[in-house]
Amino acid sequence: MAPETFEQRMERACKDRDIPGAVLVGGDRGRNFRYEKAFGYRSLKDLSNPDPMPLDATMWLASCTKLIGTITALQCVEVGLLDLDKDISAILPELGQLQILKGFEQGPDGKDKPVLVENTKAITLRHLLTHSSGLGYDFFNPVLMRYRATQGITPSLKLINPVKEAFTYPLLFAPGEGWEYSVGIDWANWAVERVSNMSIEQYMEKFIWAPLGIKSMTFHPKTKSACMEKLTDMSVRSGGQNPIFGIPADPEGKVEYTDDRVWNLESSTISAGAGCYGSVIDYQKILQSICANDGQLLNPRMVNEMFKPQLSEASRKAWMAMLAIPEINQLYGVLPQGIQTDWGLGGCLIMEDLPGATKKGTMAWGGYPNLQWFCDRSAGMLGIFGCQISMPGDLKAIELYREWRKELYKKSGTERL
Repeated sequence: MAPETFEQRMERACKDRDIPGAVLVGGDRGRNFRYEKAFGYRSLKDLSNPDPMPLDATMWLASCTKLIGTITALQCVEVGLLDLDKDISAILPELGQLQILKGFEQGPDGKDKPVLVENTKAITLRHLLTHSSGLGYDFFNPVLMRYRATQGITPSLKLINPVKEAFTYPLLFAPGEGWEYSVGIDWANWAVERVSNMSIEQYMEKFIWAPLGIKSMTFHPKTKSACMEKLTDMSVRSGGQNPIFGIPADPEGKVEYTDDRVWNLESSTISAGAGCYGSVIDYQKILQSICANDGQLLNPRMVNEMFKPQLSEASRKAWMAMLAIPEINQLYGVLPQGIQTDWGLGGCLIMEDLPGATKKGTMAWGGYPNLQWFCDRSAGMLGIFGCQISMPGDLKAIELYREWRKELYKKSGTERL
């Protein structure tokens, strides 16, 4: 019997409901090799007649938005509207007012009272883009959850409040002295709005999406009928959620339809860190431009800067300590324990060759419902694996993404480079 091909493996995974469906798009920077294929189903709502997954399916891109948001900020740096290393509070005075949360003490009523101290260090755009500003996510960080409880607020990805209000809370550490996955790119893009006098959607449409011929992307999918018609339903893995880390409690559970879309489709404001919708096939155009360093989005010098390690020693140690926690590592896509990584301007930098996979200097990241992308400039390879499973860090999806990435290198002839 012939060995199972990767495509057969994907079809089996969808049939067995290991994953609902996926769109995979990748290739090389010279456009000599391209892989694009949809597997499985757009929706599991009706298991007797599930909708096939179209190649141009609309997906919630979640934190894949962060790469786009980073590029908008770097474009403003190129034309002198922003500076990577100046105090950003000149443009975002709200950040200059933030204090550092040092802990809690018990008040006279027996309730938590936050202990806040003055921040004496400037927050820079570089800090915001590399998650080293001291900001966090209140719905991911237990310390910020505890702080929010003192305000009578329960953090949520639904973002019922205006996004800026929802993303305003104390720093967890002084800028440059730690690492915490954060709302920094949202704040960076509010700076873009102020210096460009454009909304982020208008800016991205003019300077990112239009130059690359991208038609599917938006922060307001309900305003675009074509996006809504192709919107992929969300699935959830049975067995519940790990109560601390939010990953699936039972990695072997089957996926099933859920009407919980996780993100708030009704949000009137824009999150440049997590709120974009679009097709994976369009997202690949952004990766292609950056990997080819073709000058369409950024000049070659700025692209080179994106792929340089950006973290201070203190921030890098904090980031590596995060990855040493297995459940958090799983949330971030499962990097081999102990491998040296850093953070670039746009994503995680893998600072060692991964045998049989990517090369040193590869930038990679993903999005909450189990999207994963990579850009390997050394081998000239790039790709994005698009899925919509509502709990992050799904081991079934991560395993398939890794298999596909190896398949890309094998089929392109770059696996021996």
